[in-house]
Amino acid sequence: MGAGRVHVVVLAWLITWELQNQAVDMKKMENLKRKVEWKVTEMYREKKQKQKLKRECEDPEPSKVNDSASLLQCLGPGCVYPTRPGSKYCSDDCGMKLAADRIYEILPKSIQQWQQSPCIAEELGKKMLERIHREQEDTHTRLKELECHFNELEAIILRGKQQAVCEDEESNKPGRNSVDLQICCVSCGQAISVHVALRHMERCFAKYECKSTFGSLYPTCIEGATRLFCDVYNPQSKRYCKRLQVLCPEHSKDPKVPEDEVCGCPLMQNVFESTGDFCRLPKRLCNLHYCWEKLRRAEVDLERVRALHKLEELMEQEQKVCTAMMNRAGLLALMLHQTIQHDPLTSDLRSKVDN
Repeated sequence: MGAGRVHVVVLAWLITWELQNQAVDMKKMENLKRKVEWKVTEMYREKKQKQKLKRECEDPEPSKVNDSASLLQCLGPGCVYPTRPGSKYCSDDCGMKLAADRIYEILPKSIQQWQQSPCIAEELGKKMLERIHREQEDTHTRLKELECHFNELEAIILRGKQQAVCEDEESNKPGRNSVDLQICCVSCGQAISVHVALRHMERCFAKYECKSTFGSLYPTCIEGATRLFCDVYNPQSKRYCKRLQVLCPEHSKDPKVPEDEVCGCPLMQNVFESTGDFCRLPKRLCNLHYCWEKLRRAEVDLERVRALHKLEELMEQEQKVCTAMMNRAGLLALMLHQTIQHDPLTSDLRSKVDN
């Protein structure tokens, strides 16, 4: 009997456990089913709301549009038609007609008021134009003088090259037998002799100058100007060289000096007074006037470039002043701005400063 009871109890416990598991599974299935139904309902509701908002944005209610359009009349002169949606006019022509009528009504009075009272800005603009024109004339005169100086320098160089070489002058040069002094190069800092300082510094500067580039996308086109910029095209950088042609160490190499070529540098006294004589030493041996032709030409060309830049700046200033004077009495300015003249007997509204 004890063993039979045990079996009955175990069997009852197993049956109870199976029934409990089935009940738990049924609850889980019911909960999962409720969650799925709730999610489907929420998604459907959100989808409906999005579709409703999209229809409202794309197509507003025709009843509201018709009601608002039926209540508004076009603002065009003499027009009795209803306005378009989102506009005050039935067509573009009505808006243009109303704008033209407003201009014809307001503009004559503004012009009359502008003519009655003098404008100090207009007077200042005229004075600025006069000053700019004077400076332009002076710059043009300066350019002509520099062109004459350019031709004179070329004539002097030609005369110097026609001189005969004199070997005896080499021993008469001052400082030939003096103590050999040392100075430092301004480019590399190396200690060099005074006699060859100009030659060394010129070559050293050209070596460092080749490492930097000065270019532009467009070549220089200046009417009446000769030998200014290098303008050699670089296919790698796609730029035109904008160094002075006589000083460009990258695209203009100094020619080899023949043995019988004379220096030809004009000799000076008291620093600036010309003696009329020329240095007749061989050019390859003259260290005192090394590259004097190139430096003189570069000096003249640099002055010409400065004068041309000055002309360009004056043209830009003239354009700005002319544009400001044209816009000052233009249609938009007269329609938007107004000067109130309280005293009809006073035509000049400017404040006068007591001297």
